[in-house]
Amino acid sequence: MNHPGSVLVGLSGGIDSAVAALLLKRQGCRVVAVTLVFSDDSEDPAEDRPCSPSAAGKAAAVAADIGVRHMVVDARDMFRREVVQYFVREYENGRTPNPCVACNARIRFGVMRDIAGEQGLEAMATGHYARLVGGGRTLARGVDCAKDQSYVLARVSPELLKSVIFPLGGLCKREVRDIAAAAGLSCRDVEESQEICFVPHDDYKRFLRLRLGERPGAIVDLHGNELARHTGTYNFTIGQRKGLRLARSEPTYVVAIDAGTREVTVGNAEDTFSSVVRITDLVSHGPYSGGPLVVQVRSSGEAVSAHMPDSETVILHEPMQGVAPGQTAVLYEDERVILAGTIVSAER
Repeated sequence: MNHPGSVLVGLSGGIDSAVAALLLKRQGCRVVAVTLVFSDDSEDPAEDRPCSPSAAGKAAAVAADIGVRHMVVDARDMFRREVVQYFVREYENGRTPNPCVACNARIRFGVMRDIAGEQGLEAMATGHYARLVGGGRTLARGVDCAKDQSYVLARVSPELLKSVIFPLGGLCKREVRDIAAAAGLSCRDVEESQEICFVPHDDYKRFLRLRLGERPGAIVDLHGNELARHTGTYNFTIGQRKGLRLARSEPTYVVAIDAGTREVTVGNAEDTFSSVVRITDLVSHGPYSGGPLVVQVRSSGEAVSAHMPDSETVILHEPMQGVAPGQTAVLYEDERVILAGTIVSAER
């Protein structure tokens, strides 16, 4: 993309998006900031919930620091339909969703594209640590490996991404903090939130219980013997060890969830490893040049080498623990995202 004259920047009120907007303004761009409101304010004043009306107020202060026009767009109805309901439905069906991946793919960038068009702006930008490389502007990892966010962007349409700028993709977090401090931004000391923005106090089990009610069932071993009872399969995910409350002499892990029968199957650590992963709902970023591939199945998880004998099967060269249906699998060649898909099943 040629250097744009005007950019819509998604501004959260945090340090990353603020520095992204600041850098673009320093480059001579006409910057308009937008805050998308996805969740309600918490009833607990001690809880600082991102993507809420109060967060929009903080973003307005940051926009004033930088000297750019600021807009607030209420997207709560769309967010409830496309992300919250998806989150609840996936857990109800015994799967493990990633709401941030869904939000980026289903809402954030599409809404920003529409706003940019309405405002006559040439491009859009966010504070994600990711890059777009090559003539085809292919999604790639950010240079800060510890902060790389290409995984949570991998289900965004490549056509949408062609209009996006990631000003922080070539920076490390330490450099971003230094820029914010030198500029005296009001958000320079704001701590990052790792919580799900719409789940109060990050207690997703309570959140699901209030919507799904208690759905009791059995916790069984690999032979089908009942070991205990549970109040809902949504309380579990593949590879989980904590919170099982089983009196066993060896560490016990969740190895399968059947929402239909309400059975949660547990086993030993070795029973949680998978070597074959089936994926669907593919998003192709490419191009693939035939080099070695690695796959990542969690936003903060390690990547392992892999190959694909067909378009929907990923063979892991090293067994991976806790691969769960519903998660997103992202395939990389070197630093570039090649393919993203939703995991249907995982086998040993």
